Amino acid sequence: MAAPSADRPVRITIGTVWNLQIQPQPRRLPRLSVAAVIIGAVLLVTRITFGAVYFRDCPQQPNIPIYLLGLALVSLLSVLFVTLPCESEAAPSRRHPKGLKACLMFLMSVFILIWILLGDVWVFSIYQPNYDPSAVDGLYCNRTLYTFAFWNAILETFSLGVELAKFCKGMLVYVVLSPIPANTNLHGHV
Repeated sequence: MAAPSADRPVRITIGTVWNLQIQPQPRRLPRLSVAAVIIGAVLLVTRITFGAVYFRDCPQQPNIPIYLLGLALVSLLSVLFVTLPCESEAAPSRRHPKGLKACLMFLMSVFILIWILLGDVWVFSIYQPNYDPSAVDGLYCNRTLYTFAFWNAILETFSLGVELAKFCKGMLVYVVLSPIPANTNLHGHV
């Protein structure tokens, strides 16, 4: 028996009671992923540019350019860890990373979380800084650098919140849909 065509619906008959018809999903171009890659690349290059060009232009909080460069480095390392081939070619491909790759991805995620929170502290601690470079005390921050870092911090914090909400939703679904063993009472005792 030949495999069904991917373009036509598949009809499954189970006994005489159930008759299912499965419609294949229409093929579509990966526009969202291409757009996400382009936006990510532009953001990466812009973060490196702002961090390098304005490296000494924020004496009021000198960690802001480092924060932008760190975000760019995190993006580059994330691409490396996602595409890192840690499994051997002879072994069948696994859906979830195992061993060293999983450990590295976990450590990278913890580092990203800490870096975003540190960046929030650095950027928001001097909200509405002195933009005048001729200030008497010498403490100022370049307006372009600070505005870019401010909106980056908001974007990254919002993204972190979305990921946290998705994690909570997944945990809730896991708890709700987990089967309850039949031989236990309400408190889990047999």
